[in-house]
Amino acid sequence: MKLAIEDESKAYIESFKEEHGLRYTGDAIAQICKEHEASKSNEWSLKYITEVVSHHLHESLKNEFQALREEIHTLKGEMTKTKLGANAADKNTQILIEYMNGLFFHHGFKGLMTTSMQEMDSTRVAKETVEKRIANQRQKRIDWEESRGKQQSH
Repeated sequence: MKLAIEDESKAYIESFKEEHGLRYTGDAIAQICKEHEASKSNEWSLKYITEVVSHHLHESLKNEFQALREEIHTLKGEMTKTKLGANAADKNTQILIEYMNGLFFHHGFKGLMTTSMQEMDSTRVAKETVEKRIANQRQKRIDWEESRGKQQSH
C-alpha cells in the first residue's frame, strides 16, 4: 500500500515509532489505527452510558413530579373540604349566637351564667350528643378512607 501523507503526519508517525520502540512504519500506523479504534469505541460507550443514565434520570424525575402533582391535587381537595367544613361550622356558630342574642333579649336577661359557674343538664346532654355525632362522623370517614385505599390497591 502506497500512501501520500503530509510532512506533519510523517513526523508524528516517526515520533510514535521512537516512543513505542517500533521498527517499521507499517507497525506504527497499525498501532495508531488500533488505538484510534479503541478510543472511538470507548468514546461511543461513554456517550451511550451518558445518554442511558440521562434518560433514566429524566424518567425518574418525571415520575416523581407526576406523583407530587397528584399528591398536591389530593391535598387541594382535602383543603377545600376542610375549608367548607370550617365555613359551615362558623356559619352554624354565628346562627346560634344570633338565636341566643334573640332569646336573651326576649326574656330580658341582664347577666350571663357560664358553664364554669353552673352547667345545666341540658347543656351536658347537648355536649355529649355533639361529641358522639363528631366521633361517629370521624369513624365513618376513617372506614370510608380505608375501604377506598383497599379498592385502589387491587
